Amino acid sequence: MVRMMIAIAAMLLATGCGKIAELANQTRTVAAPREEVFAKMFGDGTAFTGLPLVTNGGSTRLYELVAQKGEPGFEQMVPDERPDAYKIKIAVAMEIPREAHLIYSVDDGALTTGLKFTFEELAPDRTKVAFTIDDLTGTGTQGLVVNRSALQKIARDALNKLDDFKEVKEPG
Repeated sequence: MVRMMIAIAAMLLATGCGKIAELANQTRTVAAPREEVFAKMFGDGTAFTGLPLVTNGGSTRLYELVAQKGEPGFEQMVPDERPDAYKIKIAVAMEIPREAHLIYSVDDGALTTGLKFTFEELAPDRTKVAFTIDDLTGTGTQGLVVNRSALQKIARDALNKLDDFKEVKEPG
């Protein structure tokens, strides 16, 4: 499980030059209740299964994986521009069944980006799922670029779990 999260974090950032790529919001509307859609995407058997649960207050959950300098796999998670980084955190904040937010943070938020899913209930049997990619923020982000294709792949893989539901076309 830890290896899977390390791989996801490594995919989140790639070195390069230039500015942060602006990514368009992407959505998918399916004929299913919001709770079923959320469970399909983030229920048992997902990448988040097995992450340490930090809080559990009603419908709000926070899962965190923290890697410190010197621990196995830490070097794969650290951006090349931050060789002196001492801590990497991958957090998954979930407001069930309304949203899920995967957050990648270096050195206690000095560098942060993420991927956010929202679940909008259009009708009792219709749910619109959207994802957005957070801007890369923090100090010393010059030269770091969000790996657009990697973040979109993570989002698409999650959205592809909805293939079991009938897709609904929204009126134009």
